Amino acid sequence: MKKTLAAVAVLGAFAGSAFAADVQLYGIVDTGLQYLNADVDRVGFDSESKFSMESGMQSGSRFGFKGTEDLGNGLTVGFILENQFNSDDGSLKNEDSFFHREASLFLEGGFGKVAFGRMGSINGGVSSWGKYGVISAFGTSWGNYSAQAGNWAVGGGQWDNMIAYETPNFAGFKVFAQYGMGNKVENDAEELVGVENESSSDRYYSIGASYANGPLNLYFAVDSVNYATYTSTANADIDPDADDSLTVTLGGNYDFEVVKLFAGAQYFDEVKLSKINGAVNYSNAANGFASKIKGWSLGVSGSIPVAGGNVLVGAAYLDAEAADSIETAGTKDDELSRWIVSAGYDYPLSKRTNVYGVLTYNQDSLDYGTATKEDTDPYVFGVMIGLRHKF
Repeated sequence: MKKTLAAVAVLGAFAGSAFAADVQLYGIVDTGLQYLNADVDRVGFDSESKFSMESGMQSGSRFGFKGTEDLGNGLTVGFILENQFNSDDGSLKNEDSFFHREASLFLEGGFGKVAFGRMGSINGGVSSWGKYGVISAFGTSWGNYSAQAGNWAVGGGQWDNMIAYETPNFAGFKVFAQYGMGNKVENDAEELVGVENESSSDRYYSIGASYANGPLNLYFAVDSVNYATYTSTANADIDPDADDSLTVTLGGNYDFEVVKLFAGAQYFDEVKLSKINGAVNYSNAANGFASKIKGWSLGVSGSIPVAGGNVLVGAAYLDAEAADSIETAGTKDDELSRWIVSAGYDYPLSKRTNVYGVLTYNQDSLDYGTATKEDTDPYVFGVMIGLRHKF
């Protein structure tokens, strides 16, 4: 009886706070099946096929809490706490960060909106601040090998200790600015090697703008990672002369009703290769590809209403080479190119539930700047089907 009364009291207290602050529980559960056939095109490695159940192929499975409170005088305070999990096995997406997607507190009024906490970059698709999904019909989902924006354009990632600002809407225009103060980073020996807002930690800057007017949506952003430069015995792998990264992204979409067209382009420089989805292993010891790259990319796609759902088609191309900061003989002449073509169908079963399927082909070409390494042309063919429910 005491436990029951305690539970009722807790629920009552929560309900009271919910009425006061307008708190909402929400989420997405996305589960499907995936088949991948991949060939890394390296001696001693055969092509491999994998059939698996996957979580979050169209949208990352998640749940969260968000709420607002009217402070009067045109001011509103609010928060977003958003988790991410794997619906196929129930595990957390990130064991070290429960509210992995976002943990932010914001104040909004006639001056615009200012937020603090863990957030995603505007040049990305994760968290409420992510904007660049508007440059692809596939958004920023559908895995690491489809024509989604994150596979042919470099995103800004997620950052702890972020400060973000959004202007009011001016005739469809909004301007955004962000500064990520960096993270407290420990090495394998649990020594503190990165300190927030110090040169021992990477820091992030971005500025961008969007325009929305009826069927037209446009997006532009410039962002940079100020790489850590402070070295010590605990973080000896830091490059004290590291050049900061730079990306410039432009694109958008237009709805012609019979088809919604998407297009985007990006220039990037001094970007870590690990930021290119699907290319993470190209810089390991076995491959030895340049660790930082520069180049450009372009993507075009469309969403076509058909039989109550939408047919999705898209193609993208990326062209890159070793960044100017790479001075290692041979490696400084490395080149990477990528083609992606994808097609899919998305059908709503209700306002909150839909089924989907996608076919995709990703072809990379790695040209090494030294004769001691053979050029490779790895590829991945994938098929994805799934069910998504929003609550």
